[in-house]
Amino acid sequence: MYAMGAETTFGPARWARLAVALVNTAPGERHGDTLSGPGDLRAMLLAHQEPEPVTIDDRDLADAREARAELAAVFAAEDPAELAARLNNLLARTARPRLAAHDGVPLHLHLDPPGSSWGQWLAASGAMALALLIAEHGTAILGHCAAPGCHHAVIRLGRGPTRRYCDSRCAARWRVAAHRARRARST
Repeated sequence: MYAMGAETTFGPARWARLAVALVNTAPGERHGDTLSGPGDLRAMLLAHQEPEPVTIDDRDLADAREARAELAAVFAAEDPAELAARLNNLLARTARPRLAAHDGVPLHLHLDPPGSSWGQWLAASGAMALALLIAEHGTAILGHCAAPGCHHAVIRLGRGPTRRYCDSRCAARWRVAAHRARRARST
């Protein structure tokens, strides 16, 4: 893993978090499609410390939506063989690992071929990140939010208890609902 300054880290943990963020832009019960225009993709990349310049066009957006569907299918896989097949297909189609240095950044890993769109980069880096993390930690690191009505993807990285919720809002919603249910049963 390579850190550029205090804010940007290149490596599988960051790429996996970005893949989860991409998957979670899909429309669902909590929100509509939050990847509806090039500005949405740009904002997501910048929110995940992608260094400038980040210029997004319609091709980037279309490819990002395709990557979103393919990465979501990995999270939805029913068993390890299906998950591996989906990741292997995505890797074979998108990943072309190479070392690169540009814009004053020391050598670092690029996973997409030169000239790729942001969406193709998201597919390649997301697939590689998930493959590396699954190989190291097993398939249990992938999951979905445990809050009723939320099906956001979750990646369980780091120490501590297993992550069950996609964000603090879902965790709080579940705790409040559980508290109200306990109170209702006791009255």
